[in-house]
Amino acid sequence: NHAIVPATMMLVALHHLFTSAVILIAVALNSSQNVMAVSAAAFALPPSGVTSNKVLGAIVNDGEENIEWMDDWMLRFGGVARLYANKGNESPNEIRHRLQHSSVAIIGLGGVGSWAAEALCRSGVGNLILVDLDDICVSNTNRQLHALTSTVGQMKIDEMKRRLLDINPGCNVTLIHDFVTVDTADELITSLPELTACIDAIDGMIEKTALILACVNHSIPIVTCGGAAGRMDPTQIVIDDLTKVSEDRLLFHCRKRLRQKHGFPKVASPGQGKSARVRKWRIPAVYSLEVQQKEDNTKADTASSSFRACDGFLGTGVFVTGS
Repeated sequence: NHAIVPATMMLVALHHLFTSAVILIAVALNSSQNVMAVSAAAFALPPSGVTSNKVLGAIVNDGEENIEWMDDWMLRFGGVARLYANKGNESPNEIRHRLQHSSVAIIGLGGVGSWAAEALCRSGVGNLILVDLDDICVSNTNRQLHALTSTVGQMKIDEMKRRLLDINPGCNVTLIHDFVTVDTADELITSLPELTACIDAIDGMIEKTALILACVNHSIPIVTCGGAAGRMDPTQIVIDDLTKVSEDRLLFHCRKRLRQKHGFPKVASPGQGKSARVRKWRIPAVYSLEVQQKEDNTKADTASSSFRACDGFLGTGVFVTGS
């Protein structure tokens, strides 16, 4: 029965957060990535109850690290450090240091961004920047991590910060209550502290394109995410360069706009052969190969308000957005 997603598939999907895996690989294994100590002034204050500047992973004035907090980090996230240490030439402690001192911005805290933010936090990334100006709607319940009966009406990034600090009290969480627009994307990227990476979880094509362009112009690694509406099979989610994306209208239009309006190299059409191939743009994209249904507005419940269908007529499931 195609209308029912097996519970096992849902569990597998929720444990395979591909978006965050791309970021973590870049953070944990790229030895050329500069490791930085972010000043406390640039991020949130230490968690309640912590009066010293020796928060988890912070560099104190004498250059020594707070061993007690370091041990706490290893208890919480040591499994992640060992996982990536086994994939490269660095020790678990070196991986810990890289993750703790990495800064990742998540733009858009909805069905994709909320899950990505938590995955990064649970993986020990020390500095997270959340950007969104939306509040939680009851109709977000089917796909967004922060959507609970008790949180309806609250700002998405406010609720995410509370949740993230409960996971890792030493995580520096910066909130930017704003939407990304064509006019503000470049200013936003340049205003942030030096970023390790950015996750684009915006669902608007024009704004998404502007964010990708800003990150490329300022040499900020970015992972962009495609659409999830109308898809039911999380096993078809893949990661590839933006030039290789297929079966995703949102990313297709972003790619077209980048090529036509901003001079990105033309993407070869299928069947043109090796002579027509272009160099990859080096913009990782997370998207589904599942063929998306065409929207049929005639099937929409005309008695329902747009508030009830904020994820579109095709519908969305958490086992896809969480993947």
